[in-house]
Amino acid sequence: MSSFRLLIAAALALSLSACADSVSAPTAVQPLSAPSLASLRVSDISADAAAGVEMSDGDFGLICQKVRGYIQAQSPAVLASGDGTQLKMHLHFTRFDRGNAFARMMLAGLGQIHIEATVAFTDAAGAPAGTYTVSKDFALGGIYGGSTTVEDVEDGFAKSVAEIFKPKA
Repeated sequence: MSSFRLLIAAALALSLSACADSVSAPTAVQPLSAPSLASLRVSDISADAAAGVEMSDGDFGLICQKVRGYIQAQSPAVLASGDGTQLKMHLHFTRFDRGNAFARMMLAGLGQIHIEATVAFTDAAGAPAGTYTVSKDFALGGIYGGSTTVEDVEDGFAKSVAEIFKPKA
């Protein structure tokens, strides 16, 4: 019976291992048009935060780099130069809570990590072309919760932003 419990615990740990960096579907506030998405080229990715949201320039740079990396891996044409609709992407963080690893380890739901942002696209003239909201949370407890860092959740957030460019079936 104890080997059965060990097997269940191992299966549970494996199933939870991707939670921090899993993808959350972006919510379209003003979606990019289908023709625009087909020929979209992102020329710049920038970030800032709302008043009261504590983030450093290093946080902005790292998250923009991760977003660029996941877009490049998933939809390389989006970052390629050439013909197409040239847009700038701007991440405006409305929530960035690093949580508390000790609290997460003690009890699931405590010490949660939250990352939320508005992803806005503008054309060369600065006119809005599309807006999405992306949110990534992490609240698991135990050893996995205590060992998960905000950087792990940033990966999931960046993957979620890259989902905007994923071809829809």
